[in-house]
Amino acid sequence: MSRVNQAQMKKLLDLLSEDGVLVDGRVMYTNTNKQNFWKRIAMQLNAVEGGVYKNTWKWCKMWADWKNKTKKKANILLSRKSYGMEQPTPTLTTLELRLLKMINYPIADKDDALALEMVVSKEEVPEPDEMRSDEFQTEFLNNDYGDGDMLKEKTTSEEDEEKVLDCYDTVESKFCDVDDIIQDEKLEEEVQDEESSDYTQKVNLRVSEKVFKKRKVSLEEYKVRTTLKIEKERVQQKSEELRLRAIELKLKGEELRLKEIEMNKINYLTGIEEEKLKCFRDISSSLKELSERTRNGLRYHNGL
Repeated sequence: MSRVNQAQMKKLLDLLSEDGVLVDGRVMYTNTNKQNFWKRIAMQLNAVEGGVYKNTWKWCKMWADWKNKTKKKANILLSRKSYGMEQPTPTLTTLELRLLKMINYPIADKDDALALEMVVSKEEVPEPDEMRSDEFQTEFLNNDYGDGDMLKEKTTSEEDEEKVLDCYDTVESKFCDVDDIIQDEKLEEEVQDEESSDYTQKVNLRVSEKVFKKRKVSLEEYKVRTTLKIEKERVQQKSEELRLRAIELKLKGEELRLKEIEMNKINYLTGIEEEKLKCFRDISSSLKELSERTRNGLRYHNGL
């Protein structure tokens, strides 16, 4: 199914008819913002069985277009009623009449109100099981709403409106002046354009904020990575310095060990020399004692 069915349109009117939502036909975002409000509406409308799926802003646009089309159709009906035109009169559906009452559609007198109620389509409202067919689409859905499946040709009501505006451009009707209608429609379109431009600016601002945050995060991440890399290089450099220091100390230890060995050798040789000198001294003293005894013995024998 490619079009909005009657069940979804009825659901939309039910949601918008809640207290405080509509004020003079305009949606008031008192306790929320526009995006969250239409997001909630879109979730409930997309959940309708057999209905079409639209995103948040397509449902918002669908409501604005439906409201404008219905107001134009009501203007045409009242103009034909006032001037007794014999052209085929388009009929209002029950949902369209309910929409006009919801937006406080300005009616000059009771006759105009009765005229609108008399042209309401007398077709019975189908059961929910029958709402899946395409027979219950309204005329405003014949225009393209961005889904790619809406027809792009003008509706019969729009053609009739153009004819009426051409014929009665300068005449004031019982309902209101046609020029005022055109100005109101242009004003509403300008307001919608301003809202869409504001939304675009908000979206661009949010995108810019996201890009800025992403760049900021990327910059902070780059700083952290650079700091970690520098710290890692410092640790590696410190480890290399410690390793070189350990090698240097090891070499010094080897040098000291060699010196110790050399000193031990020197001490050993010194001890040997001292032992030799001691031995020589002992030998010298022994020989001296022996020579004295020999001399004394010779003296003794010579004396005898």
